[in-house]
Amino acid sequence: MKLETKVGLFFTGAIVLVGVLIFRTEKLEVGGKRNQTERFTYFDQVAGLSIQSAIRIAGVKVGDVRTISLENGKARVVLGLSNEVPVYGDATVSLGSIGILGEKFIDLIPGHSAKGLFPEDRPIPSKPGVSLDNLMETLSEIGTNMKGVTQALNESIGGEQGRQKLDEIVDNIRVLTAEFRTMAQENHGAINHTLANVEALSSDLRDRLPKLAQQFETVGKNLNAILDENRPELKGVVSDVRKLAQSFQGTADNLKILTDRVNKGDGTIGKLLNDESTIKKINEAVDNVNNMLGGFNKMDFRLDMNAAQWTKRGDSRVGLGLEIAPRPDYWYALAFASTPDGKINTNTQTITHLDPVTGQPVSTPVSIQTVSTDQAFTASAQFAKRLGPAVFSAGIVENKGGGGVELRALEDRLRLGFLAYDFTKSSEKPNPRYRFTTSYQFWKGAYVQAGVQDIGNKDLRTAFFGAGLRWKDEDLKKLVGLAGAAK
Repeated sequence: MKLETKVGLFFTGAIVLVGVLIFRTEKLEVGGKRNQTERFTYFDQVAGLSIQSAIRIAGVKVGDVRTISLENGKARVVLGLSNEVPVYGDATVSLGSIGILGEKFIDLIPGHSAKGLFPEDRPIPSKPGVSLDNLMETLSEIGTNMKGVTQALNESIGGEQGRQKLDEIVDNIRVLTAEFRTMAQENHGAINHTLANVEALSSDLRDRLPKLAQQFETVGKNLNAILDENRPELKGVVSDVRKLAQSFQGTADNLKILTDRVNKGDGTIGKLLNDESTIKKINEAVDNVNNMLGGFNKMDFRLDMNAAQWTKRGDSRVGLGLEIAPRPDYWYALAFASTPDGKINTNTQTITHLDPVTGQPVSTPVSIQTVSTDQAFTASAQFAKRLGPAVFSAGIVENKGGGGVELRALEDRLRLGFLAYDFTKSSEKPNPRYRFTTSYQFWKGAYVQAGVQDIGNKDLRTAFFGAGLRWKDEDLKKLVGLAGAAK
């Protein structure tokens, strides 16, 4: 074979090899991608995404990006999907990345077969992904907050005054520990008896209420979140209390001056108080006040702390209630709660499709309803009247007007209640709120509860279950007596 022939065959093989490598590297196919189906979607931004970027389901590549174009201020992305991958009616897409600085890809959630196949002429709904810019912005905000905290601590405890405050705190802690040591020595027997009762109570709770501990842990997290959200307001309240204490001090000084003048008989009031008839009338008024205070001492106080998990909204409700009962057949109920109310949100999306007659793209607005959760701190104040086994109540229910009825049995341990409130209508809540609740007190003050919230609003309706503790007036007196003995 001639040298020219060998050189020609060598270059021909090299050209064929280079062509194969180009086709494999650039992911080209002769005759087009016949085993793929084209879909399209819209994103607000596609920074980092490029043509030939992968489309993945659960991390597995099922296609690639065909084209990226700008349409009505949004990025229109055409997807080439394998014919073996079905796309159902509730499918969604989002942007993802491999690692923090890795390549971008489109994460496809194909949906469920029960929703039916997704139409090919409609865009697949998209969700925004988490970008590095958003992460850096969040870290910058955290750094700013930490800087403010350290600056506030420096202003509070820095310098000579701060050192004096720390010395006072240490001295107070030293005195407090000495007092606790003395108290423990004097009440050693009572403390041992109390610890034994607590140990027995914890054993019973561990055996009978395995889920109650988890519920109270959720309650603690929610209370911590509430305190964090309202920390500036709490600082303002403390400042107002200091100002109020200073005002009371000035008022007390003025009252002392006034009483000195009255004791000397100066002025009209002093003369009236020194008159025997006036003193007799004052004594009668004091007797009336004593009778009124005696009636106040006969009042019953009941405390209720509870928590419940709302199944549909994936959130919890925490409540604290107080009942003041002048008589057994009627009482006043006050309650505070953190309630995850639901709201119906209506969003309008524009869907673009081709007119079959003109062949031009046509945009059609479509309304989509979603349900969101709004965690709110609410207050209630109601008057309750008991008639036999039924208890009727009315007043303010979770910041709205309302009322309800409750049936009680088994010495009030079993309760069935129905509550109606918030009768205003709006797009966020079409109908009034109705709540059905059942509870059963199975051991001392501990009870379990379950029910249904928002019975009249189908989209907001959710079931709930939880537990709580009730303390009667006798239990509260025992707790106060134990605190007095500790002193």
